Amino acid sequence: MTARSAQGGMGEDSLLVGRSAVFEDLLEILRNVRKGKVATVVLSGPSGSGKTAVLESFLEHCRTGARGIRVLSATGDEWEAQFALAGYSQLMLTSPLRSAKGDDGGPSLPAAPVASLTASQVINYAATFGTHLEALQSHGSVMVAVDDVHKLDVESLRILTFVIRRLHSKRILFLLTLNPSDAPRMPAGVLDFLTGHQVQRIPLEPLSPPQVQEVARRLFGMDLSTTAAYALMRHTDGLPQQIVELLSELPADTWLTWFPSLPPTSRLRARVCSVLDAASPDLVSVAEAISVLGRNTGLAEVSRVSGVASVLEVLDEGHRAGLLALSVDHVRSAVVFSETGTAEAIYEQMVPGRRIELHGLAAQAVDSEGERLGHRVSATPAADEALASELEDFARRRALVGAWQDVSTALFSASRLSFGVRSRNDRLLRAVDALVGSGNVAEAQMWASAVDALPPSPLRSSVLGYLSTVSGQNDSAQSQLDMAWRTSNPQREPATAAQVAQRFVLHGVASWDGPTITSWAERAMALTEAGTPAHIESEAIYGLGLYARGRVGEAEASYRRAFAHAAENAQKQRVQMGAGWLALRLDNVESALVNFESAAPTEYRGGSLRISLWAEAWLARTQLVLGNWDAAAATVARASVRLETSRMPLIRPLLYWTAAELWSMRGDWDRARYYVSQASVQPGTYLAMQVPAILARARFHEARADYESALAVLQPLTELDPWTNDRVSFWPWQDTYVNALVMTDQLESADSFLTAFEGVRREREIPSDLARMAWARGRLRAAQGDPDTAREHFEAALGHLSGLNRPYLRARISFAFGQSMRRAGKKRLASSVLRAARDLYDSLGAATYVDRCDRELKATGLVVGNQLDPADSVLTAVRDHHLQLTAQEQAVAELVAGGATNKEAARALFVAEKTVQYHLTRLYRKMGIRSRSELAAAFRGND
Repeated sequence: MTARSAQGGMGEDSLLVGRSAVFEDLLEILRNVRKGKVATVVLSGPSGSGKTAVLESFLEHCRTGARGIRVLSATGDEWEAQFALAGYSQLMLTSPLRSAKGDDGGPSLPAAPVASLTASQVINYAATFGTHLEALQSHGSVMVAVDDVHKLDVESLRILTFVIRRLHSKRILFLLTLNPSDAPRMPAGVLDFLTGHQVQRIPLEPLSPPQVQEVARRLFGMDLSTTAAYALMRHTDGLPQQIVELLSELPADTWLTWFPSLPPTSRLRARVCSVLDAASPDLVSVAEAISVLGRNTGLAEVSRVSGVASVLEVLDEGHRAGLLALSVDHVRSAVVFSETGTAEAIYEQMVPGRRIELHGLAAQAVDSEGERLGHRVSATPAADEALASELEDFARRRALVGAWQDVSTALFSASRLSFGVRSRNDRLLRAVDALVGSGNVAEAQMWASAVDALPPSPLRSSVLGYLSTVSGQNDSAQSQLDMAWRTSNPQREPATAAQVAQRFVLHGVASWDGPTITSWAERAMALTEAGTPAHIESEAIYGLGLYARGRVGEAEASYRRAFAHAAENAQKQRVQMGAGWLALRLDNVESALVNFESAAPTEYRGGSLRISLWAEAWLARTQLVLGNWDAAAATVARASVRLETSRMPLIRPLLYWTAAELWSMRGDWDRARYYVSQASVQPGTYLAMQVPAILARARFHEARADYESALAVLQPLTELDPWTNDRVSFWPWQDTYVNALVMTDQLESADSFLTAFEGVRREREIPSDLARMAWARGRLRAAQGDPDTAREHFEAALGHLSGLNRPYLRARISFAFGQSMRRAGKKRLASSVLRAARDLYDSLGAATYVDRCDRELKATGLVVGNQLDPADSVLTAVRDHHLQLTAQEQAVAELVAGGATNKEAARALFVAEKTVQYHLTRLYRKMGIRSRSELAAAFRGND
């Protein structure tokens, strides 16, 4: 993949997508080199990561966009590496002085290729090279660029490192590319030096899904869906070369639908064929066996399927050919292919008979029952009812432990192997249902039209309703599930009816409808025995329905019973996830953390990706509440990959709400906007989607002190998510809403809403809820001109959090407390509380509110020992006027000079807009200026 233009390295059609930061680093290093320094930089990454493209783009920039830079370049090559000084010769032949002086005046070159050099000869050539570089740099800066330095001949490597170690205070940049997997071929001393502290390494990271989308858009004019971008990234390991190859080779409509796998690239096919043509028969057999067995294949299985007794000897040959590698860790050893896509390239070139033969052998070699059945299916091209029945029995047993991906795979295979149409359709329906249960919604949606075309039945309607629910289609889900229940017969087919009832339970929790959750859960549990999937999944959510109806004690008792019933398998994942929800809402946040962390993994015990993603979304929220924001960001990043691959809209707003809030608080506005957009939903979707989407946008506006926009976003929640005597809201947004009303001077509305909210009957008081109500009341009392009562409420709010680890909520309360006291003229109290808020925000990395706390502290006039900080930018701006501004005037001046409107300044300082205008008038008079632009100019003039 090459850049289409390298103008300045940063233009619209510039260097590789995703490599702009690397390019900027190189430009900065080059600027330092041109000031008289030597630098050595190694661009490292696997084959196909774009090292050569970055290097070539940077060299082109240096040749055409930067004056006075002389370039020497070479490229490592495995064939040339057998000749001493092959790399050295390339560098010398590209020397600008050589082209200027001719052969006689140029640097020395070897007379002819030689096998090796003595140490003294190497030193002589190094001295010549060093002298030549010094001569070059006397005419300007010099760049020595070596692509694939690991493929240089040993003598050239020694000369290069000898010179790099000894040049100092010279305007020379050594820029090298290195493939770490090939680095062991280099001499140990050279490798140690190139990976040591004297050398700056810049790793080329895999492209992210958004960068994959940018590649498709920029180079091919193609708009990839997020799901397609994630799938392409996973298939290629994010390597730009393979990404571009596949985008250019496959038809554009490939990316419009779900695809179970992607083919190898033409380049990889050709490479694999070339390697296999030159390989021994044993290596071919081993490679074919591994392609059939799949990833993480052990030596014993490979030996049994390939028929090769000594796989290790063959592995050595495969390693030398760049085809195979041995992966060893503390769990097991496995034979793997060196490059992504190799298994597909080998598998597709095998004739069908050979594939069937190897799958038959694999079925006898592997231990896992599921893998054995899978190989038998691959070895059975025609219908086989006996095998289909075995698969169905396997699926039934896996369903009992909640391993829905295994269930789905087995039932799809059973459907293909079925003789009768009715059994084929029934197995297909249940396979799609299990696919939804596993969380693989992207694939399930591809089956929607096939399911819709089947004859009407309760199971068909149930499957379509289930798919609509996880896809966030509220109305469609309601319609399909209603049809499924009307056409079911609980007396004759209780299992089918129970499954429909359980789907209603999920529909109810997505709607946050307590009566729907509890009534359908009770129905599902009555129709089934404890331990069956429908019973366990209903019981896992039943407690949430009880809580939504305000029955807190019953909800807790429900989860105690559920844990007693849940076995130590994937079914327990559901109970942990539901119990975590409840614990988070009841302020048992540490318990919630444990449950969510336990519910999130699916790799080792099977389980549902859907449940895992719910757990990870709530895990990120829990980490945010507990103040572990770096962990929350990491959880979002990890979960987003699986979420976008599975295409599950129901969970997207919940996960991205946390991300939007976190990055808004940290002041990364571009990232925050991205997550706000990712969290957005269409009207009419589930409440569990709408509320987080609204809160993501509201917290973004609040962090920017845009309270009018925050209020407009929050207003619908008063109807969408009310908290009444019979309905408990799960999402704590009410204090944010009251704050927005107060900050927009709608005090009567704030009082009315808050009074009604405080009057709602509660079975149990939750400390964080009490704290939120108290600080909202404190904010309102302060705005109403009663600072003493406000102080009592703020202190009560902080008291409710005593003993709880809630740094984020404590920071929010402390900031509002300090801001309110500062406005009331209680400067010392305000300063003390604001300092506490600042420390908390600083520990969270919440730069947005650290800056806001600093502004409020300056407005108290008590920043440094009761004296204003002499380095304060406002004092600097007015020093030439021999003025002394009040603390309020300074705060107003700083905001307005920075571009804030009077309204924005008033919101940020929690004062009336007319107060801002008053301070501005006084400020203008003192400084002898007449406009905002003159004030801004005064600040710029003193920067």
